[in-house]
Amino acid sequence: MKEIYIVALKKMTEEITLLKYPEILEKIDGKECHLLLGNGFNRGLGVNTSYSAIFQKMLQNDLGIYKDAEDIVKKCNFNLEKFIGELIKDIDKQNIFLQKYVANKVKQDFMRATHEIVKEGIKNIYAEQNEGVYILLKHFQNYFTLNYDSFLYLLLLNFKLEERTLVFQSTLKFIEEDLDILQNNIYAEIKEAREKGVLNFTFRKEKISHGMNTLTKSNFIAEIRVYSKQKSKGWTKKDIEKVVDSILEEEKKNPVLKKVDDGSRPQTLFGSTTEFVFGIAKETQNLFFLHGAFHIYRDGKIEKKITRTTDKALYDKLEQILNNDEKEVVCVFQSENKIEAINKSEYLKKALQKLSVLSGSLVIIGSSLDDNDSHIFAQIESSKVDSIYISTRENSKIKNFNKAKKLFPTKNIFLFEAESITYELPD
Repeated sequence: MKEIYIVALKKMTEEITLLKYPEILEKIDGKECHLLLGNGFNRGLGVNTSYSAIFQKMLQNDLGIYKDAEDIVKKCNFNLEKFIGELIKDIDKQNIFLQKYVANKVKQDFMRATHEIVKEGIKNIYAEQNEGVYILLKHFQNYFTLNYDSFLYLLLLNFKLEERTLVFQSTLKFIEEDLDILQNNIYAEIKEAREKGVLNFTFRKEKISHGMNTLTKSNFIAEIRVYSKQKSKGWTKKDIEKVVDSILEEEKKNPVLKKVDDGSRPQTLFGSTTEFVFGIAKETQNLFFLHGAFHIYRDGKIEKKITRTTDKALYDKLEQILNNDEKEVVCVFQSENKIEAINKSEYLKKALQKLSVLSGSLVIIGSSLDDNDSHIFAQIESSKVDSIYISTRENSKIKNFNKAKKLFPTKNIFLFEAESITYELPD
């Protein structure tokens, strides 16, 4: 009997064909497709945001507090809510203040540790794997993540043109190494012309417009020389060419996604204070944190985005939110009964509902397809998505194929080799 089982298992293993990552990119190119990421995506890029890694970071940051709690963490299977529950169960039930203090302290340390892991890891990606990540992300209309760290958000912002203005000054510091003072003075002006300039001309009585960013290098230089002469700028051909070379080189390193919209919009709510607010009616939204994120919080009935520019400002804001009974970070910390937490948030309900109206194809990277995310998979199964491409390791392909067929009985299932995923550019 055992021999029959082994033979059947071997046959099943041989029948399940794993596609390669480049084949997936080829299949989805130019077609409607959406992306769903799990923790394995982060780890594949060298950013380990697993519960165990986060708790280890907490241990490093505050050894005196968490060293004695290490066994409790393992006992709770690295479940944050269970861990907090274990810590506060021995506190007098009447001591609400101490219960809240402990819970908030742990959550704050957890978010800080996660942010530090992401921040440390993402620098290498920007430097070494920038274009390779772009090649993946450019194929999708909608982006979903099961993770609540800022990793995907930061990756997408790196390729979003409008957000570049926020880091423009820091970009200039790197350019100064190659450009002299005069060239640096004209860089910003030519850069703006490249990104926002429009060339208008008439052909056979028809008015035609072209963005300056569509011009070839030689044509762009020619137009800038005309502009310099008309405006009496006094820019030399040599200076213009060197600046244009720098701008075009930067374009190669920083490709741009056409649309990234997290659904938040600036609003002036009280007095002159402008805050970014999530509106559930924003149809253009295409980035969704299915289990919330550290930078999303609820203030009364309104859900907002934290837009702090420094780590200290971010941590201060998170502490302020945690210590305010009317505010709450929109984040599903628990690993079980997640739907209960989702139903408390309009943002999360909208994100979950969005899955059910998708069509085309879906690529899933880094998800173990576990039962505690069944609410996510049920929405996908009810959608008009016809094909699902799922990353898996060779030694898990039978298990994951069976899981996928059970979760998505009406869909075409294709597995692809997680080991074949690379964000390095081909030679």
